Amino acid sequence: MYRIGICDDEIAFGHLVEGYLQEYARRAGIRLDITVFSSGEEYLKLLREGMILDLLFLDIEFGGSMDGVKVGEMLRSDLANESTQIVYVSAMESYALQLFRNRPMDFLVKPVKKQDIEKVMKEYIRVFGKKRDAVFGYKIGRRRFRVAEDEILYFQCAGRKVGIVTGKGEKAEFYGSMEEVACRLDENRFWRIHKSYIVNVSHVSEFRAKEVCLNNGETLPVSRSFRESVQEKLLRERTGEEGKWE
Repeated sequence: MYRIGICDDEIAFGHLVEGYLQEYARRAGIRLDITVFSSGEEYLKLLREGMILDLLFLDIEFGGSMDGVKVGEMLRSDLANESTQIVYVSAMESYALQLFRNRPMDFLVKPVKKQDIEKVMKEYIRVFGKKRDAVFGYKIGRRRFRVAEDEILYFQCAGRKVGIVTGKGEKAEFYGSMEEVACRLDENRFWRIHKSYIVNVSHVSEFRAKEVCLNNGETLPVSRSFRESVQEKLLRERTGEEGKWE
């Protein structure tokens, strides 16, 4: 599932783009989770609370105090988020130099057409790959539950119980061990950083020598026994500055 944001103070335009996206998703056989924001402040507030987007259609001219250029600067610089791809949208074409430092994926000129949206989605999937709708299942008593792996921030072990913490602030606990959990996860997406923690690396904003920082502001410890394996994975992925150790 792809998580898409549309940030524009023209609500009618936001819903128009949403309709184009939904139509494309039906034809392409993919799932989209679409959220429409009426201001940059609204989007940034939810981002700080743990919302993660794959792709953001971001208007440049807002009626409020924060325009789309500033939102992009905060996303990239202040919040160290490089995973969310930005597609700027504007009725003007004179923003190229201002937008360059925010590393947008594309720039669309209003009025936006259906084929413009389809082109962006096809390019995103081509470059970043088609996502699998993986879920993690667990039992509490006789009841069975499932949670999308993309929603999981980390697993935390306490005694004989394992807790799942999601980006929505939800937490569930079930009986099990971290070894059992690790065997069921994709080791390229979920890294063991401590005997008590397995983290979803797509939600990590910064790696440090003894801890990792998550996009929601939480920090998790990296124990000495797992530090070498984490370093090896970072080197293997050839991450940039935000992946280097202090």
